[in-house]
Amino acid sequence: MTFVDWVLANAVLLIGSIVQGAAGFGGNMFAAPFLVLIDPELVPGPALVSALAVNVLMVQRDKGEGDWGRVVPALAGRVPGNIAGAAVLVVLSGDALRWFFAISVLVVVALSASGLHVRVTRATLFTGGFGAGFTATSIAVGGPPIALVMQSSEGPVVRSTLARFFTIGVVLSLLTLAAFGQFDPDDLVAGLALLPGTVSGFAVSRPFARLLDRGHTRTVILVLSASAALVALGRAAF
Repeated sequence: MTFVDWVLANAVLLIGSIVQGAAGFGGNMFAAPFLVLIDPELVPGPALVSALAVNVLMVQRDKGEGDWGRVVPALAGRVPGNIAGAAVLVVLSGDALRWFFAISVLVVVALSASGLHVRVTRATLFTGGFGAGFTATSIAVGGPPIALVMQSSEGPVVRSTLARFFTIGVVLSLLTLAAFGQFDPDDLVAGLALLPGTVSGFAVSRPFARLLDRGHTRTVILVLSASAALVALGRAAF
């Protein structure tokens, strides 16, 4: 990674961390496509190190708002979701997975925008966690499934609960990558080099979080989720 690449990557993650710190998810959804263009080696390992850092910071900032009662069933769903996503990669092409993901998310977004509210229960949290694990493993976008389940909760609760879920989920992902030889000390060093942008973005995210807390969190979750689906459709179509 050249100095110019380092500057560009940190600029991308600064914006991504603002999104993550304000909405509770969406940081890597925004950053990953740009990081791949800057240097393909930055995804997934180094990008996940950045994601781990910003989620740990969010857990500390909103530590009184998170709900472990929601995190546990979501994590219980994520584990089989990870396995299912990896297994499906064997039989389906990346484009087929993107079509499946995009259409599924757009349907849920449309139903949510029409006034349907998903009840936050152990069953829906398990399903959202499964979806997050499945899509994170298969197409590297894990936020929308679990965020859509949480969309009707208050902003601070959404951010802190998702931060706890993502923190543990990212650790599991890094351990899995390491086990398969896809995460090594060089990836760790590259990830640490991305922390200036990551931490800076998080540091200035609080005003944006307060803005969303005025009743805009659900809208932003729907918009970000729909955007992820449209990006997936674009990648599948072109």
